[in-house]
Amino acid sequence: MTAKTPKFAFVTKRTPSVKISLEKHINEFLETKRLAKRSPKTILAYDQVLSQFRKWYDERGDSTITTDLLREYIAYLSFEKVRWDDHPTSPNGEVGLTPRTVNNVIRNMRVFFNYLVHERITKESPMNAVDYQTEEKETFETFVDSDVIKLLGAPNRRVYTGLRDYCLMLVLCDCGFRIKELTSLKVSDVDFRLRQITVRAEVSKTKTTRVAPISQKTTKELENLISFINVDPDDYLWLTQFGERYLGGSFAKMLKLYAKRAGVDGPRVSPHTFRHYFAIKFLREGGDLFALSRILGHTSLDVTQIYLKYASKDLHDQHDKASPVASLLDAGNEKKRGKMKFR
Repeated sequence: MTAKTPKFAFVTKRTPSVKISLEKHINEFLETKRLAKRSPKTILAYDQVLSQFRKWYDERGDSTITTDLLREYIAYLSFEKVRWDDHPTSPNGEVGLTPRTVNNVIRNMRVFFNYLVHERITKESPMNAVDYQTEEKETFETFVDSDVIKLLGAPNRRVYTGLRDYCLMLVLCDCGFRIKELTSLKVSDVDFRLRQITVRAEVSKTKTTRVAPISQKTTKELENLISFINVDPDDYLWLTQFGERYLGGSFAKMLKLYAKRAGVDGPRVSPHTFRHYFAIKFLREGGDLFALSRILGHTSLDVTQIYLKYASKDLHDQHDKASPVASLLDAGNEKKRGKMKFR
């Protein structure tokens, strides 16, 4: 009696493998990205991710890179790697990177291996079967109005440096710029007649030019700031007391000093917290989500929508004011029905 041939045959899928000179191809990859005019920050991120992987790979002594090996590396990052262990001053001893950080690693490594496929160095990317990790929904703390009032009152506006930092905070409250965009502004980027500031494409994160309106108060204070010093239209808007460009790191340090002076110790005091504050305040005051997305320079409305839940924290108050039941059956408007009788 002959055995029946099965209808289905299960075949183990072949795992892609790559055998390359990592150092050589990483350098070529980075040079390709420089030629493509990727931002220095993006290239630095690629370099850091790939250098850390190469160090781990070299220590193992494996000859080929497979999907299984890459999954082992992701497991190492998730459960064994000490956070900031490669930083000279900031190791914190915690083990395991966050899912968000691991996903950034996966994303950057996928770009690298896709480049190898594009250059025909390998036929298939072993990263294709490496899944992203589930991230917790992003949360953050932001300022309340009293925090911002205290911070605005901290600088000494009778001197240039104090007025400069005061104006920086006003622009952050008015426009929610990213710190690099803010500190890269030039005098010519401010249109005092139209009350607006232009973020040039070369300094924008999205590499697109955009315009953000500013209030009359901010416009007036910026005019006062420029009257302090003799500057040309092509000069940077924010300068040190020595006439040099004022950088974001220096401003961030000053913010912490102002917070200590003003007694603001709730949320993290940073330029980016001002960005969150602006977005939430803009929506709470009736601003449009689409307009907010344009001002913030988001490429997708999905990114901007994260602020909706924070703008709705006073949901109960809004409901009490606008409830149809409250307006229809308010005690003053309700018709007298007399006493109810129970039979």
